[in-house]
Formats: sequence, structure tokens, C-alpha cells
Amino acid sequence: MIWISLNNLGYPRIILLFCLFLRVVYSVFRIHLYPGSQLSNIKQPTRANRQLKLNSYQRIILLILPSLFLAACSQGAASPQKPNSTGTSINSVDTSSLTTFTVVTTGDILLHERLWNQAKRDGKNGDWDFYPQLAGIASVTESADLALCHLETPIANKNENYSGYPVFNSPPEILTAVKSLGFDMCDQISNHSLDKGFTGLTRTLEKLDEIGIPHTGTARTPAEAATPLVVEVQKNEKIFKVGIIAYTYSFNGFTRDSDKLWSANLIDPAAMIAEAKAARAAGAQFVIAKIHWGEEYTNQPSEFQIDLANELAASGEIDLIDGAHSHSVQPVTKIKNMWVAYSHGNLIAAHREPTTIKSEGLIVRWTVTESNEGKLEISKVEQIPILITDDFPVRVLNLPKTLNESDFTLASKNRMEQALNRSSKVVTSLGDVVPVSN
Repeated sequence: MIWISLNNLGYPRIILLFCLFLRVVYSVFRIHLYPGSQLSNIKQPTRANRQLKLNSYQRIILLILPSLFLAACSQGAASPQKPNSTGTSINSVDTSSLTTFTVVTTGDILLHERLWNQAKRDGKNGDWDFYPQLAGIASVTESADLALCHLETPIANKNENYSGYPVFNSPPEILTAVKSLGFDMCDQISNHSLDKGFTGLTRTLEKLDEIGIPHTGTARTPAEAATPLVVEVQKNEKIFKVGIIAYTYSFNGFTRDSDKLWSANLIDPAAMIAEAKAARAAGAQFVIAKIHWGEEYTNQPSEFQIDLANELAASGEIDLIDGAHSHSVQPVTKIKNMWVAYSHGNLIAAHREPTTIKSEGLIVRWTVTESNEGKLEISKVEQIPILITDDFPVRVLNLPKTLNESDFTLASKNRMEQALNRSSKVVTSLGDVVPVSN
């Protein structure tokens, strides 16, 4: 308790008190050796007399005390020195007095037939219901200020020509689940965007419009393609504007109509940077690039991904890359002032490999903070690893939450721990601090 009280005085005051203490001790000691003398008038004794008065212990004390006194006082007079910093984790930044909002990014929604069967089982009165499969991550998406989804496949009319791999046409009930989960925006730019041609592309955007979910990356008209998407995020009576662009590497051999090259965005660094600038010109304070890229079933970014990320970071126009396509978790890292999640893996899919990385995915929560100068910057990054179960009922598990609750009814503890450890290790494999959260 005494030390705590002294510590509250601060380092310089403690040193000054120590100096006074040494000064008193030294004075008392000398008075003891030379009784009846005034310290200011004392004569220096001869060597012989000193040896008579001092034993060996006293000689050591008398020699050490002046040195301690000088060292302590000279240290106390100087300003305390801080150790050299080796880098501060972004997650330790104090944002308590600043306005922040959260963005949640997620992986591929890829509707294989097995997921249709589960939706039938979970539905009622003949209606399919995809929400129960994804309910495990609802607390993450619903609590976000801006939740983004990646709808990889085109959407069919109800009960009309559904198809799975390799040419998808997905049941529209998935959009009801997307809306119920609290997603605020969803793109459908991927290698499957043109699986059902321009007709399928148009139909998908119309259905997103019907449920009130903004989209980008694909377009029905040149005017729609030329209009950058800027969404508003309201927090603490403030409104922040976020620009979102979206591009893919390929259309799996399908081609855009020659008179509709604007209908779906292929990766082009110059075009991406130009659209980001257009979004800022339209009021965006923060720009996210959703990119469908990379090599499938790999845990590390390709040379193409790295080169493109570096080029976009160098432009200074993009704040965050939200990556998809690999169907596997890839690293999260910072390049210059831009953060990138190279790939989130799958949010929901059925690759039927329950023990491999194809069943493991990632959700990332980004805390965006408004600085005192009004600039928006990412101040905190958190990862939420997920696992897609294979046996019926198919469910997406929020691994940190499920493990914390010791709920092993849908997957074993060993399998969940394997998935969490494997994914979290990949996420931080480039050296960035990205703690696990739920």
C-alpha cells in the first residue's frame, strides 16, 4: 500500500524524496562519527584518525552514500525516458472519445444442392428457409453498423430452373435470409455472374431491389454502371458515407454481350482506382473494394493478388479490400494505409469435405474511427472463424461463441478447435495482429 501511494506521486517526485532521504541519512551518519561538530565547519580528519573512528562497515557506507546521492539526484533532475517502441498493435488504440462504426465482411454464399435440401427441411408449408443454416452468425451481422455479403451466384425465379455446380441458378429464398441476417449490401460479381447470361444478371438485381439491398459490380444499364455506390452509415447522430466498388477476375468462359461490356466488372486497376475516385467525388469518406480473385483452395494469396493489392494501396484511394473466391481462408494484412482480407473462404457452401479448409470460413469485423481531423481510418480488426457442418442439419457455426458455450451437438470439440486454430493462424500469417472475437 505504501508503494502504491508513492507510485501515484510519479517518478520524479519519488526520486526527489529518495534524495532527501539519502541526504538525511548521510548527515546523521556524519554527526554520529563527529559528535559536537557542525557539519559546515568540520575538519577533514587525518587518515590515522579516520581509521580509528571507522570500522570497515562504516567506511563502506560513507563511501557509497555520496555516490548514491549524486546518481539519484542527477537522475531525478532529468526527464524520465520512455523505451523505444517496436510498434503498437492497432487494436490498442484508444478510441473512447472518438466516433466509431463497425463494418463486417463475409465470405461466399454458394448454394450447392445440399443446402437446398436443408432449406426444405427447415421450411414450413412448402416454403424453403435458409435462415436457420446461417442463424449462428446472426449476432455478428445484426450488430454491425454496415454488414456486407457476397452473393456468388445468380438468383432464379421461385420454383423455376434451379441449378447448382457448375452453372448456378439459385433459389430466391436465400435473399430472405440475407435480409433477416441484417446485411446492408450485397454484390453479385463473381466468376458465376454470367451463368444465366444478362437475363439472369438483371433478374438478380431486381430481386435485390425488391428486398431493399443495395448492390454494385453488375448493372442493368450504362447509367447504373457509371453511378458509384455510396451507402450511408448513421452513428451517434452522425452520418458517414462509404463507397463500395466490386470486381471479378473471370466469368468462367462466359462473355458479356459486346454492347453490354458495362454490365459486369472485370478487374482492371485503372478502372478500379477511377471508380474509387468517383465514389469519393460523390461524397464517400471511406472506400471498400470487394474483389473476387485468387486461386481456389489455397491459404495464401497469389502473386496476382499481392501485386493488385499493392497497386491499389499505392493509389491512396481505397481503404479496405474485401476479398473472396478461394473457398478458403487467407491472410488479413495492412499495406500502406489500406487493409486487405485476401479471402474470407465460404460463408455457406457444401463442398462435402467436412475435415478440410473448404468447410472453414471467416468473418472480419472492422472498427472505423473518425479522427479529430475528420478522416476515417480502421482502428481495430477482429476475426471470427466459422465452420460449416456437413451432416444434416447443415449449420454455420460461430466458432469462438460455440466453443465458449461448450455446445458440441453439431460438431466435435476437436473439429471446432482444429478449424479455429487453423484459420486464425492463417489470418495472422503475414504478421499482423488480428485477435479472435465472437
